[in-house]
Amino acid sequence: MRLDEVQLTDDAFAPRRELVRRYLAAFDVDRLMHTFRCRAGLSSSARPLGGWEAEDCGLRGHFVGHFLSACSRFAYADGDETLRTRACEVIDAMAACARPDGYLSAFEESALDVLEVEEDRNVWAPYYTLHKILQGLADGHVYVGHPQALPLAVGLARYIHRRFARLSAWKIDGILRCTKVNPANEFGGIGDTLYTLYELSGETELLELAQLFDRDYFLGPLADGRDVLEDLHANTHLPLVLAAMHRHRIGGEQRYKDAALHFYTYLQARTFANGNSSSRATAYIAGGVSEKSEHWGGSGQLGDALTGGESESCCAHNAERIVERLLVWSVDTAYLDHLESLKYNAVLNSASARTGLSQYHQPMGQGVVKKFSEPYDSFWCCTGSGVEAMSELQKNIWFRHGDALLLNAFIASKAVWEEKRVRIELTTTYPNTPTASLAIEAAEPVELALMFKASAVERLWVNGEPVAAREVGGLVVVERLFRSGDTIDIEIASRLSLAPLPGAEGMAAVKYGQVLLALVGGPPALTGIAEHHLAERFVRSPTERLCYTVTDDEGRQAQFVPLYQVEDETYTVYVDWTGRAASPGEFVHAKDGSSAYD
Repeated sequence: MRLDEVQLTDDAFAPRRELVRRYLAAFDVDRLMHTFRCRAGLSSSARPLGGWEAEDCGLRGHFVGHFLSACSRFAYADGDETLRTRACEVIDAMAACARPDGYLSAFEESALDVLEVEEDRNVWAPYYTLHKILQGLADGHVYVGHPQALPLAVGLARYIHRRFARLSAWKIDGILRCTKVNPANEFGGIGDTLYTLYELSGETELLELAQLFDRDYFLGPLADGRDVLEDLHANTHLPLVLAAMHRHRIGGEQRYKDAALHFYTYLQARTFANGNSSSRATAYIAGGVSEKSEHWGGSGQLGDALTGGESESCCAHNAERIVERLLVWSVDTAYLDHLESLKYNAVLNSASARTGLSQYHQPMGQGVVKKFSEPYDSFWCCTGSGVEAMSELQKNIWFRHGDALLLNAFIASKAVWEEKRVRIELTTTYPNTPTASLAIEAAEPVELALMFKASAVERLWVNGEPVAAREVGGLVVVERLFRSGDTIDIEIASRLSLAPLPGAEGMAAVKYGQVLLALVGGPPALTGIAEHHLAERFVRSPTERLCYTVTDDEGRQAQFVPLYQVEDETYTVYVDWTGRAASPGEFVHAKDGSSAYD
């Protein structure tokens, strides 16, 4: 469903989304646009931002694109006039900073010159940053309708097209080949955005440029069914798959669909229990980012991946986009489960319950802690993707197709289907209680099919009467003439299960349905618990929020709560149930910043 058709009403997702909305609304646009104005030779007395938006950072300007995208989506979804104004202020400022030839950035054009000479050295990801600007402008056009947004984006894309048109095929390959660990030439999702700009503008040169970023060193082997993920930088290549899927949608080229399908299979073998991926490379460079984070290792080999730098939040957001596009190709309940897992355990979990701002990495080892970005002094890549994720947090809960609505996750919300003149309010405190109720409000009686994952429904009642709903392809279907005031009550089927860590015998996480649990505090000696023992060893605590208490072999107690509820506490996700694993060393956060890419 569209962003403006779903409203969150729960006590976990909705508050974090609101925190980010307030953060964006209070942001000083003059500070945000300071480096753009300085680059354009315009006066600016604003206090510079810190972190990755500092005046000397190669990625300066990237958060501006994320900010514009998030404001635009909030404005569209919520009718938020304050954030509509913020988005328009940013676009107006960009228009004042754009050169006549289309160049628009917070960094000097010379960075692109150096990249063309050095190929992957001495500059930090300029096309990554330009992608964020292009995407922000595209969103400003689609969601806010600012008259200058699309011309600015097309002008910048034409500028990029002219730069590449003068380069040889080998030079382009050098610039866009990201096969080394710690790649400084990461180019983000620019291909996917360029396909969007082609669809919006109809300009064929933008289609040519988009196709230029579909790199065959990666997509070619994938299309042929070869796993080439090992040692690659994860969040460079996840967007390449998104672009391939977009290309298939436009032109119908089968090899790009094949590449995406094969990729997803290989990604699953590198995915943690939270639905996300990325950690150290197999052939890492000591001291660099590849030693702890951002890369893929061998297939099914996550035994050494709990480094403190696992599960980069940006990867979760891109994985969600890939899976939602896979779902368009096939309504597979495995995709639905993956989306639900990502939603709770990697997207919601990425954000602080106190500020709404994001983690960079999401550690899942033993005795770890979370680290969230600061409001004006971090601006990691995941800070930017995080505010975007919060602006569209309501997506992938409800889906519609034909005369059917599919509810994928029991997250309290309101769904509106204006064409049918139907409103549905989902009331639940899941996962704290395993029940949910849907109330129908319809302008007139309407034929409608409501669908739920069969694996998530224990029992179901319509207007208080038990219903034996039919099951189709793993989905429970309630199809009838609905009237205003009708209700559907559901007993949710959620059970405890173990999620083993691939490549690490005896290491496993605990899930309640699709909700990942974390052991709070220091890890006691929880040994000898097999999956069939979970129900008897895990005792539900008499608290409003979901909490299980486990007693170890020496009588000590441990508590497991949803991972997304952990804020400052020390916690453990993957527990050694055998007692044979080596004792973990002192936890240290993964390194971030340009020095990690040297």
